[in-house]
Amino acid sequence: MSKIAVVLSGVALSFAAAVAEPVKIIFDTDMITDFDDVGALACLHALADAGECEILATISSTRGNASVGAVEVINTYYGRGDLPVGAPKGMGVMGARPGAKKKVEPSSPLGVPEGGDGGHYKYRKLLVDYPGWFRYADADDAPDANETYRRVLAAQPDGSVVICSVGFLTNMRRLLETKPDDISPLDGKALVAKKVKLWVAMACYYPKGREYNSRWDHVSSRIALENWPTPVVFSDFQYGRDCFAGRAIAEMEGPRNPVKDVFKGNIPSREEIRRNSARHLLSCYGMAGRAAWDETAVLAAVRGIDEYFNTERGTYRMVGEKGANEWAPDAENGPHIRITEKVSKAEIGRIIDELMMRKPKNARDRGE
Repeated sequence: MSKIAVVLSGVALSFAAAVAEPVKIIFDTDMITDFDDVGALACLHALADAGECEILATISSTRGNASVGAVEVINTYYGRGDLPVGAPKGMGVMGARPGAKKKVEPSSPLGVPEGGDGGHYKYRKLLVDYPGWFRYADADDAPDANETYRRVLAAQPDGSVVICSVGFLTNMRRLLETKPDDISPLDGKALVAKKVKLWVAMACYYPKGREYNSRWDHVSSRIALENWPTPVVFSDFQYGRDCFAGRAIAEMEGPRNPVKDVFKGNIPSREEIRRNSARHLLSCYGMAGRAAWDETAVLAAVRGIDEYFNTERGTYRMVGEKGANEWAPDAENGPHIRITEKVSKAEIGRIIDELMMRKPKNARDRGE
């Protein structure tokens, strides 16, 4: 049995129980169109406030947009505006949406950039609504994600870090391909093998298909999935698509905050859902809110697998040249685990809602 398979044999049953100290975690998000990323980051901060994890860095997997600034707005709301950040350089998804050919200039008025803002409008609006809460209006001005990853990993104890990625796999590929430098004498793959305990990814489509996060930089997805040297746990499209959350915070009374703003501005109303529930379900909206793909990845990364999820072992791999993936079951030696339902998804959604609605220990208000 491979070394990774041996390690994975204990992940599902004992990962949460084995962690006596807060989970050291790096959060990697695209923050470009969909907004479960916001819910995931909110859950992560709530868990950090509760002492369940220590957030080491929050990194964007997209560039030429407001992704890093949006992350920083949320970090600042939770009193952690100084967390290390970063964004990829020279490759990967750019601009307001996957497939965009141009970056979004920070000085462009909302909605005005060539082709419009698309789903990225919500993140540019955060920067307008929360001025002074971010350092990098343009993700291209943020530090290189490679440098941030290497500095953070090199400073941590061996085998101590969990990476939770809920966006494109660009940074995973780039990190693996880094060379020894003045930060660490190890190349990227060796540094990951030495410092990372687990990678939890929201990615891939079961049993085969073209999922958003793994599809849009599919070259990086293939390289990362084939070469990653530690166990990998997937919260895939099928798990999260009908696990809904976010309505509760969208309708929560009280003052504005950036998490509430995003959910309130983007979840269809109850009346809209009632009028055509089947159509909204196809778009992964339900009465309780938006599909909670990214939030479930955070739960698995911080609280472990066994408390909430069943599992299946095998291999996720990219196939063809158009971003498709497939799952190959392998109960004995598979290097990957995909989570499946154990606790009802309705209950998982309620757990996520409760985390998102917690008032931060060190909340910053808008000063209104």
